[in-house]
Amino acid sequence: MKNRAIDLFMWIAATSVASNIYLLIPIYSAVAEGLSITYEEVIFSSTLFTFCYALGLLSFGPISEYFSKKRVLFFGMLASSLLTFVITFSNSLLSFYLIRSFQGYVLGSFAPVAYAYCFDVFHANRRSFVIAVINMGFLMAGILGQLISSSLVAAYDWRGIFYFLGCIYILLAFSTLFTLPSVPHSFTKSSSKETSIFSSKLLQPSIILGLSITFVTLMSFVAFYDELAQHYTGEEEALFYSRCIGLVGTPLSLLCGNWLKKHKAKKMLLICLSIIIISLLLMLLTNNLVMITLLSTLYVSAIAVFIPSLITFIGEAAAKKRAAAISLYSFTLLIGASLGPIVANVLSFQSVISLFSILFGLAFILLLFTKNHLIQRG
Repeated sequence: MKNRAIDLFMWIAATSVASNIYLLIPIYSAVAEGLSITYEEVIFSSTLFTFCYALGLLSFGPISEYFSKKRVLFFGMLASSLLTFVITFSNSLLSFYLIRSFQGYVLGSFAPVAYAYCFDVFHANRRSFVIAVINMGFLMAGILGQLISSSLVAAYDWRGIFYFLGCIYILLAFSTLFTLPSVPHSFTKSSSKETSIFSSKLLQPSIILGLSITFVTLMSFVAFYDELAQHYTGEEEALFYSRCIGLVGTPLSLLCGNWLKKHKAKKMLLICLSIIIISLLLMLLTNNLVMITLLSTLYVSAIAVFIPSLITFIGEAAAKKRAAAISLYSFTLLIGASLGPIVANVLSFQSVISLFSILFGLAFILLLFTKNHLIQRG
């Protein structure tokens, strides 16, 4: 029962935190109208948020090495709740930008600390499952965030989603005190050499390639759903159901741990890349939302397995520098995501699909010819 409570906490926390990256996509127009700003200015707020969120990911990992991870999670959620409520008082472009940026930075306290907490508290098998739950939450957030915000804006206004998330964060903050086991003191400090991102070991070709693919991955996910909302403007109900169907593929991330025990991370990445490329290329052949929805389910399913496989690939390559490499991975992933709305705003739907088909195709070729001996374990 205790384990289920922890799993539920981690899933809700991951989903609600990462939802902020995507929640404005279906309500750009509502926010623009509510604040009397332009559509493009609202889009840029998502980029600012995601960039500051990425900075938070880099900052809070090292901070948690000197304080109780449980306390960092508590105060991070508490501060996130306060800032999320404060957003509802925004009455100008500047105030909206500033508060969203601060909110993004503070929300960055969850992911690195939660991952580190899992390594400190749980044994290998249990740890793998909890991390898979967190990863699933992050991926589901890409669709759930849009579903919740589009539902609340229809029932209330654009502030509704922030009232909702503010309440969720304050509940999560106090849940940390009763749900999460305390971290043993002997685990709370790691070698600075192991957590530093400035290391020659992190510059080896396999890690650079992994981080390059990481940069493109979430950028494609954000840009795809952002551009989908713009391309099918006026078809909100159809888009709502399209996003719901896309959720079907996300639980596959829970199975990835077992698959990675049987197959090498590189093989899993190549299989996922093949599916991603095929689904994107097929989208170029149709303008029918039903067909695109079905293909998006295939795309989301592949991404669901691709992300944990990519984490494993980079972690294995970094060996003892794994903690630093995963921090760098998280930062790179979110920097890519921050550019997603800009890419979607500049390019047409067909151009977005074509761009990422080419980039993932290039990633497939480079990964195919990456030598296994580059993945050093010591």
